[in-house]
Amino acid sequence: MALTNAFAGVEIFIAAVKAGSFTAAAAHFGITKSAVAKSVAQLEGKLGVKLLHRTTRRLSLTPEGAAYLEQAEAALDQLRAAEDVARSKASSVRGVLRVDMPAAFGRRIAMPILMDILRAYPDLRMEASFSDRIIDPVEEGVDLCLRFGELPDRTDIAARPLGSQRLTLCAAPGYLAEAGEPTTLRDLQSHACVLGGRPGRAAPWRFVDEDGRATSIEPPATHLVTDGEVVIDMAVAGFGLCQMPQSLLQPHIDRKELVEVLPDRCRVRSSFSAVWPATRAILPRVRIVVDELVRRSNAGAL
Repeated sequence: MALTNAFAGVEIFIAAVKAGSFTAAAAHFGITKSAVAKSVAQLEGKLGVKLLHRTTRRLSLTPEGAAYLEQAEAALDQLRAAEDVARSKASSVRGVLRVDMPAAFGRRIAMPILMDILRAYPDLRMEASFSDRIIDPVEEGVDLCLRFGELPDRTDIAARPLGSQRLTLCAAPGYLAEAGEPTTLRDLQSHACVLGGRPGRAAPWRFVDEDGRATSIEPPATHLVTDGEVVIDMAVAGFGLCQMPQSLLQPHIDRKELVEVLPDRCRVRSSFSAVWPATRAILPRVRIVVDELVRRSNAGAL
């Protein structure tokens, strides 16, 4: 791999940390192990701090090294993005895309799209995380977040709407046969419910009331699960009712594993957006993903 001369020491340091050894970093760049050790030592001398603890078995970061690694990776990413913009070529879509997605939506719908993009751009790599909690892309160093729900009014994040989905209430046929089917929102209080959210705090369910106004209710959290995919799996297994975006439930409805409940009250739609830090120009690797998600959304594929 060719080195950027002005930043060779930084790139070697990062590679050594990621690979866990000077030997692996040397093989990565096609240089000797002693050259890697010398480069890291020169970088430490230039900075005036020790970046790595070195033993015969492994490398470990010092506190200063950990802080430097985070900033150095971000700086190199930004430099490469600037080069990509200047080149304005498809082949410039490269680097590591750090993306965070809701668990169920990410695994079942977004990942097939992202894998299509990775096939089209072989120089692009991905670090994917799946979380139903709302993360801060600026604080956590994430390039792109895919999120349901309303977005905060902030100047340091940018967003692109990708559409909205109806929130659907479902249960397994076996559960309904045993517990009975609710006919009003009040009936939900006497049913087993599988809720998403975070530990100790369930996310409310949203419906329209008798007057057609959107309302939130807090059903009994018989089971509280922090992973949306597990919420659906538990509903399919007969543990109770669940409410999720329709695209995630529709395959189970089509297979008759789930039955829609209270359809007249399930007319609230949840917005879906792509979110990224607005503190810098949009990275080419982020732009290509957002543009493809918008295209798929317009085609009804999200």
